[in-house]
Amino acid sequence: MRLARFSTTDGARGFGLVEDREVVRLDHRVATFEALLADPVPARGDDPRLPTTDVTWEPPMGEHPKVVCVGFNYAAHAAESSRSDPGTPAHPTLFARFADSLVGAGTPVVRPAGEDTLDWEGEMAVVVGRPGRRIAAADAWDHVAGVTCMAENSVRDWQLHSSQATAGKNWFRSGSLGPWLTTTDEAGRGPFRVTTRLGGEVVQDDTTDRLTFPVAELVAYVSTFTPLRPGDVIATGTPAGIGLRREPPRFLRPGDEIEVEVTGVGVLHHGVVDEVGDGVVATPAEVSA
Repeated sequence: MRLARFSTTDGARGFGLVEDREVVRLDHRVATFEALLADPVPARGDDPRLPTTDVTWEPPMGEHPKVVCVGFNYAAHAAESSRSDPGTPAHPTLFARFADSLVGAGTPVVRPAGEDTLDWEGEMAVVVGRPGRRIAAADAWDHVAGVTCMAENSVRDWQLHSSQATAGKNWFRSGSLGPWLTTTDEAGRGPFRVTTRLGGEVVQDDTTDRLTFPVAELVAYVSTFTPLRPGDVIATGTPAGIGLRREPPRFLRPGDEIEVEVTGVGVLHHGVVDEVGDGVVATPAEVSA
């Protein structure tokens, strides 16, 4: 199943199943998206349906999610980021993202006013379906509702202000999640291939069997210190190939088009626009005018 959240042309928000080019609405008989994650239900003949062209995707996560991200979880990315300490680290490097730093697929991300170091980071993320605390690694995948694509983009200058990444990771509407999550009964448990394309050019490409800390270990580790609930997200880290480490560095700018593909899950697409003035967003055409 592909489970999604969306808004309609009249601004109403809903959730349901994605089947071919239609969204099957389930919000009329399932209380919340979190409830759907915990207990996915099949479509019925009397469920309302909408063409996917008539919806705007929302991030497929809970209304008040914990979004926990993992840094330097591919060895090659750790090396390109000058974090290649000898040996395998004992524990994951974690940071949190605020929910309003993420948009749904198809909605442009926003390059902050006065900042020109917004960088791409394609990732595979998992969305929690069953709640738990101190979850054993052997049981971790049983708590995962599904897998989704993430553009966990970063404003590098702010990320490098200190050893803590929070300031560079939480700019309003700077990242993207979606377009849906694919449940584990369909997507499986990996390995997944994670590919990022900038304007059609492959800039990142790796597989999740090369994660330093795999999904099961991450779920176990995170759930040790905080309860996980349906709709929470764990992003597993980005492969090598970020713009900061290019020669010369290449950062996102208005008009760019990014795709993050996770095999067996889907393709997340977003453009880039500039922030102008006090939170007003301009389209690429307006910026170039």
